[in-house]
Amino acid sequence: MEIKGIDVSACQGKIDWETVADYGMGFAILRITEKGNKTDSTFEQNYKGCTQHGIPVGVYKYSYAKSPAQAEQEAESVLKVLNKCRLNFPVFYDLEWSEQRKLGSVAVEKIALAFLKKIQAAGYQGGIYCNLDWYQNVLTKALKKYDCWIARYPANDNGTLQERLRPEVGVGWQYSSKATIPGIGTKVDRNVFYKDYKTEEGTGMTAAEAINAVIGIAEEEIGYLEKRSNSQLDSKTANAGSGNYTKYWRDIAPSYQAQPWCAGFVSWCFYKAFGLTTARKLLKHWPYVYCPDLGNKFTRYANPEKGDIVIFYRNGTFAHTGIVTRVSGDRFWTIEGNTSGASGIVANGGGVCEKSYYNSQLPGTKFCRPDYSIVTNIIPDNGSGDHTTGGHYMFEPKTVKKGDNGLSVLLLQEILIARGFKGKDGKPLTLDRAAGTNTIHALTQYQKSRKGVLEADGICGDKTWRDLIAL
Repeated sequence: MEIKGIDVSACQGKIDWETVADYGMGFAILRITEKGNKTDSTFEQNYKGCTQHGIPVGVYKYSYAKSPAQAEQEAESVLKVLNKCRLNFPVFYDLEWSEQRKLGSVAVEKIALAFLKKIQAAGYQGGIYCNLDWYQNVLTKALKKYDCWIARYPANDNGTLQERLRPEVGVGWQYSSKATIPGIGTKVDRNVFYKDYKTEEGTGMTAAEAINAVIGIAEEEIGYLEKRSNSQLDSKTANAGSGNYTKYWRDIAPSYQAQPWCAGFVSWCFYKAFGLTTARKLLKHWPYVYCPDLGNKFTRYANPEKGDIVIFYRNGTFAHTGIVTRVSGDRFWTIEGNTSGASGIVANGGGVCEKSYYNSQLPGTKFCRPDYSIVTNIIPDNGSGDHTTGGHYMFEPKTVKKGDNGLSVLLLQEILIARGFKGKDGKPLTLDRAAGTNTIHALTQYQKSRKGVLEADGICGDKTWRDLIAL
């Protein structure tokens, strides 16, 4: 397995992470602090860009420490900037300073261990970045036990991978410093890793994955109509009426049945995606039933981001709500319960609809931003109401075939990307929750790679799911 990615710093300037993600990026390792333990001026925007667009993140710290005490100070500065932010890849300690090398291997070992132990004590995985010469002639056995990311590229570096230079050691190889990537205006370091930290137990999820999960749940509910009575609640369209009876109140707060349910729909989506405990933390109370209560518990932002909970302002109060699914300039898209497909804000409209608005035309409307970084797993509904544990996620996915959409497709795409299988166009899959030609091609190639175990039929049924999760 090989996963290709980049490492970046302020040297790359402002990066268009949406373009980078669309190009296909297995990971990005970000410089977090520079000389003098100052925060890299682009770290915050780079971290946000990666997490928003589903790019797994690691960080690196170029070391200028000449003693274990100075190394501990470097670790403390890194941890202060991270401020408990989730990482998918390790915190790499960059050992290449010539003044350090003059101290000798024993001194370098003490310096590096002082840094790494402090990083590990804070709950992060530590690793070492160095060139092949440092690995062979400076690193001790104690340091080689850590995951090592090795730099080695030719003098006539043109951005491509030179197979003849591939090191025989390390979990990752920095093979170029002069690659060209759409969305980055300068040359950039290119890397390949042989270890997928993102799928390891305990690495959690990115915020973008969590946002996609809750939006995926909401999308599957579009078209649901409220019922005239407490009957046939699971059907999307049967027994339609204006009684405000829904499966959403039934599942999360039965005592609210027959009441307006736009907030109940949001609560239900979070509950179905993440379970009750995490949904309660994300919404800061349970259940979310009243827009002003939510607004009082969150910072109310004036401009939307994907994954926000919008609270619409009408007649002097917050009176309707939904989930923001996409933003483009002044325009944003939502999925809302208890509304209609008509333009404008329609509260108590009777169904689940996808809508869009121009923010500048909605004075007083605000956006609440759940802390998706706390999510560690997603819990898709298997249709029976119970959940089982499989691999990194707690789920029992549905069969996926060409033309399907939804959360099971998203999970399949994530696993295929992690396994290194690409679409028919030769590019990494897009996490779009749609089982199109590229997704089915990658699935079929995976099945072919399991010759004798799986049939290459392009359908992800129970047997293929079990195989995917077990590996």
